[in-house]
Amino acid sequence: MDSQVVIAIIAGLMGSGVTGLIQFLIARHDRKELEKENAGSAQALMLLGLGHDKLLSLTDRLVNRGGITLKEKRNLDYLYKPYVRMGGNGDCKIGYDACQALEVISEEKAKDLDKEIKRKFSDFE
Repeated sequence: MDSQVVIAIIAGLMGSGVTGLIQFLIARHDRKELEKENAGSAQALMLLGLGHDKLLSLTDRLVNRGGITLKEKRNLDYLYKPYVRMGGNGDCKIGYDACQALEVISEEKAKDLDKEIKRKFSDFE
């Protein structure tokens, strides 16, 4: 065989091999990125769901009590603001706004009101 033909055959085989390898590496990279994105989306949705649950239970408890401490008000802000930034819906806004309108009470008064509510809903009546 002519040396030019051999070189052409080797170059052709190597060229398609290199191209195939590059395509394989690109496809693998894309697949990994997609898997990361899907996992991130699932984690974001789970965090959003947990935030929603926590905000609803917290705001319901505070509204039922009829007062909020400064510490609870600050905690509510720490939960609510990231929840909204993540795209949370309006369910929690209703509770958040209701809590913002509550009277600010002392820690001691909050404990007393919580005990009173607990007694009211327990079997000790």
